[in-house]
Amino acid sequence: MKFAHVFFSMAALASVLWAAPSSAAMTEAEHTLRQGWTTRTYLVNKPSSCTVNCPVVIDMHGYTSNAVEERDGSGQLQVGDANGYIVVYPSGRYDSWNAGSSSYGTCCGTAERYNVDDVGFLKAMIAKIKTDYPMIDPKRIYATGISNGCAMSQRLAAEASDIIAGAACSSHYLLTTATSLKRPINMTEIHGLSDILVSYNRSFINTGAQDNFKRWAKMNGCTGLPTKTAVTVNSHVEEYSNCSSGVKVKLYTLKSGHVTYTNTDGVDVAKITWDALKTHSLP
Repeated sequence: MKFAHVFFSMAALASVLWAAPSSAAMTEAEHTLRQGWTTRTYLVNKPSSCTVNCPVVIDMHGYTSNAVEERDGSGQLQVGDANGYIVVYPSGRYDSWNAGSSSYGTCCGTAERYNVDDVGFLKAMIAKIKTDYPMIDPKRIYATGISNGCAMSQRLAAEASDIIAGAACSSHYLLTTATSLKRPINMTEIHGLSDILVSYNRSFINTGAQDNFKRWAKMNGCTGLPTKTAVTVNSHVEEYSNCSSGVKVKLYTLKSGHVTYTNTDGVDVAKITWDALKTHSLP
């Protein structure tokens, strides 16, 4: 089953998203990295309160979007400023990420079609950030994003669980054939019940939120049944808490469409993303 390429552009939502090109307390720098014959870029936003052992959140944009649009729309800039963590916004080639292709789905665009080594790029980027920003905590590097960026976050978590401490992202699934992990890793996926681009329910083009949730639980050695807790009247979270090495696997089900950042249920997605990540670190 092949996954129809997902379109998600923050620019199209400019009228409903807050305008936040930067924070007064955040310093932004653009960095470059050579990958073969290609120059890759990423933005690093460092809060003034970050002086030692700062966490890092890598926030990846959706298909046809870019680093600037993700920075201005995801809310991580503001939450990072308030909580003293660095936020990194990498740019996918051709405004896309090679999140994989399998029976679970395919995504997205030119990066997937040309088999761009985005895992290799992100690993190299993390290594460079450790050198350029020695004040970070290398045991607290996390991945997030939306749509294609969420699928990429999950691929990174599956293939580099020895480098990142967890992932929490919105509106997509793990699309590779991974069946095991280098180590257990915390995973949270956030999905809207009314998503018409990447459906919440299993379909002929994607695996669905519940199957993805159970797949991560299996790879993390979780046992028992998940608990279910209301977030609002219309939204809830399910959680496997009895997993290997004390990790947790969560699925937030929101009253929302594809773009959970603008859900209609008053759920602060940037905050629940950080809350799902912040307590976990590499051994």
